[in-house]
Amino acid sequence: MMIKGEKGFTLIEVIVVAAIIAILAGVLVPMIMKEIDESRITRASADVRSISNAIMVFRKDTAQWPVMDASCGANLTLLTGSGNAPTGIGDNGWDDTSSAMLDNHLMSNDDGCYNNWNGAYLPVVSADPWGNQYVINANSFGSGSPVWIMSAGPNGTLDTVAASTITAGDDVGLRIQ
Repeated sequence: MMIKGEKGFTLIEVIVVAAIIAILAGVLVPMIMKEIDESRITRASADVRSISNAIMVFRKDTAQWPVMDASCGANLTLLTGSGNAPTGIGDNGWDDTSSAMLDNHLMSNDDGCYNNWNGAYLPVVSADPWGNQYVINANSFGSGSPVWIMSAGPNGTLDTVAASTITAGDDVGLRIQ
């Protein structure tokens, strides 16, 4: 039943509108995805700066680097955040023989290994934006070798050589020593 003077859309009009929407989506989706990728890199950069600042305040308060294991021996070779372990962590000079969570040093001093500990220095050490751990080559503290706070980046593989002075691949990191 048609009411006089009422019109609907023709099939061609509907197809033209659908084509315009598809073209706009084809242009906008890559732009949005690029912005999301850039925001993840920016967040990772901000996180490594925050961890660096926390470690520096920790060092100022305790006069030590965060390298104590559970028995209060300076034996740690790797500090990690929460999340999945990035691939390549045992490669490129990253020694993972004795690792501990950053939380054990920056969020609590349960073992009592550090004098003048005035933390918590960070409220939480979360995973990087891709779900992987932030890692620190703790065995290099005080050795004169570079110390990195590193995210493995979008590919989840740690490409940077621990003794290097520059990051490699898509890693996001900050050299603190």
